[in-house]
Amino acid sequence: MVRHATAILAATFLLALGSRANAEIKKYVLMCDGQLCPFFELVLKAPDGWAEDKDASKQNNVQIVLPKGKNFGNAEALIYVKITAKDKAQPLADFIKVSQDRWRKSVPDTKISKLANVERANGKPAFETYSYENPSRPQQGFEIAAFGVDSDVEGNDYVLHVVITGPSKKAIAQAEKPFQTLLRTH
Repeated sequence: MVRHATAILAATFLLALGSRANAEIKKYVLMCDGQLCPFFELVLKAPDGWAEDKDASKQNNVQIVLPKGKNFGNAEALIYVKITAKDKAQPLADFIKVSQDRWRKSVPDTKISKLANVERANGKPAFETYSYENPSRPQQGFEIAAFGVDSDVEGNDYVLHVVITGPSKKAIAQAEKPFQTLLRTH
């Protein structure tokens, strides 16, 4: 009886631990360009003083987090989260390279610099972060992009692409602490 109770307690603990160690990802299918497209959403906890703008998120097919009291049109800086299904065999470095190559093609004057990785509280691999300077994109003049990997409770792999974007270095600097908090907690 004691052995049975201990086994149940251990299984419950491992299940709870496993659910905390994996991202909670909602999966949807949306119509886009006349076809069905997958959409993934992170169950996220916004940093203190920030909140997700559900309307802007829906309109842009990414999760948008803004300072409370601001909206998509008047926030100096915003954070957005995009979740992408990941092929188990694809290294994160390859995903980052493809993403940055695509960005360089659409914004030829961009300058991308590697920043320090951000460790995560959940024990998952650190987020790899990069600074982007985009002179030809005034609304996205400065960005910090973070790339991380995670999996859901079903074993599906994902890339978490979290970006803080704004028109000035000052806007990015003011929002960097909430951005770092969001990265550490996811």
